[in-house]
Amino acid sequence: MSGQTQKTLEHSRITVGIVTYNSAGTIEACLESVKNHLKDAIPTVIVLDNASSDGTLDVLKKIKKKFPYPLEILNHDKNRGYAWGVNRIAEQVNTEWICFMNPDARLLAPCFDYAREVIRKVPTCGVISGIITDPDGEPQESGGAFPTPLMAIWDWCGLRHIFPRVNWSTTIKLDIRNNKRLKRIDYPTGAFWILRWEVFNRVGPFDERFFLYFEETDFCKRAREIGWPCYIHPGIRIEHNKGASFTESPNINDPDYRDPLSIYFESLWKYLYKHFPQWKVKNAIRIIRAFLRLRKLIKKDEKSEKILTTFEDGLTKAEGYSDQSR
Repeated sequence: MSGQTQKTLEHSRITVGIVTYNSAGTIEACLESVKNHLKDAIPTVIVLDNASSDGTLDVLKKIKKKFPYPLEILNHDKNRGYAWGVNRIAEQVNTEWICFMNPDARLLAPCFDYAREVIRKVPTCGVISGIITDPDGEPQESGGAFPTPLMAIWDWCGLRHIFPRVNWSTTIKLDIRNNKRLKRIDYPTGAFWILRWEVFNRVGPFDERFFLYFEETDFCKRAREIGWPCYIHPGIRIEHNKGASFTESPNINDPDYRDPLSIYFESLWKYLYKHFPQWKVKNAIRIIRAFLRLRKLIKKDEKSEKILTTFEDGLTKAEGYSDQSR
């Protein structure tokens, strides 16, 4: 991907890339918001479906008949993960700008002009996002700080409640009413991104070894390392029905189904192994495992059992990654 510097781009236009998985209940509202709030950029929309089983493709075909902008549907018979889907979409992009958004996200305000405003102020800006709320209008995670092994201990050993440190938070909530300035951030939540093709080309594709979670964090960390920091513009507003694909159609009887928390832990350890020395990550694993075992022994409840089980499952799936991560 990083070698495709000769691509001819359509300037001042945007490609919207959406990876769907069991998104029949949300994709129409998502695309309606694209139609209403990205029209100034004359969007081309590419939707890649990761083997949905809930009729998402049927919904997309109906939308395509009346959608006023080009809408391409890519259908795959196996769920290969979010990072894989994003990369396949990026291969099709011929516009100066790219917008990646989740099918359970909805734009609440025009955002293309705001994105160009960010670039005028910060020409080396990488990823641009906005303030995210849930369907009730309450602030949701808009991004956070790059995780470290010490932060993982702080998160999963209950220390965040005893020693709160805002600058350590991997989940920053930004309230619309109290945020009126451009904000530099380590990484914005992947529910909605705008960036230029130049950035994606220079940073390189998403790491497909992340099936889900932390792929956007990894991308932003690589972008920061080569001089492309990320920003949140308060004028960009997104509503995010977080986790709709999991909660509406969990498919727990599917032999390939995995608990989202297990996938989260797998991606967390992959991310940390990729960016930090092994000994630091392994020490964090030992400390968190000891805490979770003690918690389960003391509380003897279902939640403690689930966290420990998914922790161990995610860790098992991540084994061997440290040898190939760099």
